Amino acid sequence: MKPTKTPSGLKNPGKKFWKKVLGEYELSEAHDLERLKHSCQCLDEIDEFKKIVETEGRMVNGREHPASKAIREYTVLFSRIIRELGIDLTTTESRIPRKY
Repeated sequence: MKPTKTPSGLKNPGKKFWKKVLGEYELSEAHDLERLKHSCQCLDEIDEFKKIVETEGRMVNGREHPASKAIREYTVLFSRIIRELGIDLTTTESRIPRKY
């Protein structure tokens, strides 16, 4: 059974990612769907913080804007979640190959 309904509360970036992932991967376990939901929420937060940085700038009083830090933290969290889900399987030409 493939769930098609997006979780409530997701915004546009999260909804798009939810649909894309479920269209390409078979996720049916409750814990995987919960992780996917969290990754979608990360994308929504990243989008919101990017809007703040675009409006207010990267620096505030000579220091990095807190929203810039939040973008970085949510990006790391997003990457970890999709790695746990096993959906970060494609490699791109721009990635440096591992040497171990």
